[in-house]
Amino acid sequence: MHVHALISGRESANRTLNRTYIGFTMDPRRRLRQHNGEITAGAHKTKRWRPWQMILCVWGFPTKVLALQFEFAWQHPNICRHVRDRVSHLGFCKLTRNGKQCPVLGVMQNIQVLVEMLKTAPYSKLPLRVHFIDEGAWAELPKLPAAAGLPTHMSFTHGSFDHLERLCAESMMAMPVTGSECAKCSGLLQPGERLVSCPHCECPLHLSCAAQIFTKETSQLMPDQPGNCPKCTRTTEWPVLIRSARRLSTSPSIPEAQVAAEAAETDTEDEVQIIDSETQSTLRARSTKRASLDAGCAKAPKAPKAPKAPEAPEAPELPSPVTPSPKPAKAEDGPEIERPLAPRLRDRLAMRLGGGLVI
Repeated sequence: MHVHALISGRESANRTLNRTYIGFTMDPRRRLRQHNGEITAGAHKTKRWRPWQMILCVWGFPTKVLALQFEFAWQHPNICRHVRDRVSHLGFCKLTRNGKQCPVLGVMQNIQVLVEMLKTAPYSKLPLRVHFIDEGAWAELPKLPAAAGLPTHMSFTHGSFDHLERLCAESMMAMPVTGSECAKCSGLLQPGERLVSCPHCECPLHLSCAAQIFTKETSQLMPDQPGNCPKCTRTTEWPVLIRSARRLSTSPSIPEAQVAAEAAETDTEDEVQIIDSETQSTLRARSTKRASLDAGCAKAPKAPKAPKAPEAPEAPELPSPVTPSPKPAKAEDGPEIERPLAPRLRDRLAMRLGGGLVI
């Protein structure tokens, strides 16, 4: 996390414009390209005064929130309660009639505000680093009267973007643990504990033990005085010591080769256990099958199927005779009455039956 300062490179008829811009970024090289319009997502305020060149970067903030607070204080030194008393003697730092911050124009004026901020709490207790990219600003820094009282634990460097990226990569590399005991309490270092290391002799210390050394058994919550290493007795600033803070992952008393061997053995045992479980299930299935054969419970083999005979041709279906459905009998309303046949019908029936019907 970096807080950077830019200056416009445009030239007017008489002099170079003193337009400056202060912002926050995670990648200074890429952010400069965005401000200059080479890639998208640049700030709206930097669109008018292109091209821009980067002057310096302040980095080493523990959190993003602290970096954004530092950016706001640098942009509004007369409004921020931590800085306004410190910059009250600077004539170019003032407020408008409406109580807003007047813009601070010029590179050296902004650097003077930065120097006053680095000498003010809480920024003076942070492990900050300042990297100058512009050679002219780097040459003018020692000439500032306020530069003499800067905190000793802060480092000021000069170089290109590659140098800045290399410094950031080195700061992110964890310092190796050279011992298995705390230099103060002589207790064994256990996995999961927070440690710090002396920047001179690299002896490990519990974070709580280091805080006791620097607070000198007082009621202070944050150490503000330098302390002496219990092993090399050299003086160290608390912000410098806290840069090496990290959480121990493995015990340093166990060699790394042994840890790797144990990890390999654990993997092998897991594989063996998996193979053994598969073998046991296979053997269990075989023993169950053999027991069923011995008890006569095995299923008999299926007989081979006989070949199917050729099917005879089906006879054509004949239409089924239509049988008239009997009419439902009518409900009887009373006794049946015999009715005499008509004479003509009676003669016809007698002729068909040959006189066999007696009427």
